[in-house]
Amino acid sequence: MLRVMPLGSRALPIGMVLLAPLWLGAAPLAQLDSVLTDTPADSLAQPLRRLEGRLDPVRSAEVAMTLGRYHFARGEYRDAVAAFARGSARLEPSRKPEARYWIGLSWLGLGDPAQARAALEDVAKTSEDLRVPATLALAQAWELARRPERALELLAPLAEAPLGEAGPAVLERLGALDERLGRPDLGRKARARLLEEYPRSTEAAAARLALASAEKPGAGAVAVVIGSFVDAGRARSLASEARRAGFPAAEVIERGSPAILHVVRLGVYANTRQARTAGDQAARALGVTYEIERAR
Repeated sequence: MLRVMPLGSRALPIGMVLLAPLWLGAAPLAQLDSVLTDTPADSLAQPLRRLEGRLDPVRSAEVAMTLGRYHFARGEYRDAVAAFARGSARLEPSRKPEARYWIGLSWLGLGDPAQARAALEDVAKTSEDLRVPATLALAQAWELARRPERALELLAPLAEAPLGEAGPAVLERLGALDERLGRPDLGRKARARLLEEYPRSTEAAAARLALASAEKPGAGAVAVVIGSFVDAGRARSLASEARRAGFPAAEVIERGSPAILHVVRLGVYANTRQARTAGDQAARALGVTYEIERAR
């Protein structure tokens, strides 16, 4: 699974340059390489669009896919959807799942779980190469739709499966969802596998804290979550509103991959009773629903 890196101020990182496949041919490859390496990152959209329009359908599909990844990396998700859709229409059948996968991620970025699921479901079922990352993204779509039990249902079969690069993110979500839905034993197993197979990942660091907290007598701290958003601005707005309503500890926490969810946490409480009291108060004051999870 390709991880799109943030763009610099002048040129794209080398990973973006490598998106052009060798079979494009020498002349088109040279053109695309020149555009990617010689154009400032903030000015790439128009040169790539012009190059896409000059090439035949097969070669223009690759340029459209590159343009889609460019827009995705910049958070321009609607433009990314359009570019990936053009690429999908021109790619050979064996490559179409790749385009559908990126379309699904882009809809996640737009905060539209229904459109994301429409793009990702077939990819998760039919593409061997993309099955794991597409299933993870599909689970994120269900979480975004406030259906964590559906997300867990999708991820649970992956608990014992080969996971590749998506492993840390899959096991982190499995651990969190299992615990959140009252299945802590499965959560501990997922985190144990995370520590064993991906010990240097950022997700493993968080898992160590969660396991240590669970093993401490009386370590029952829980958090109240009042919203999850792909749009960071919406999350910050809700957190500010919560602070004005009398919850000074309200904060925004980033979670997940490949699409980052911005989780609004009302605060951390010593036990479930205190958490429910705070959650009920927030529901009345802010008109939100809330969920209780172990603090981590």
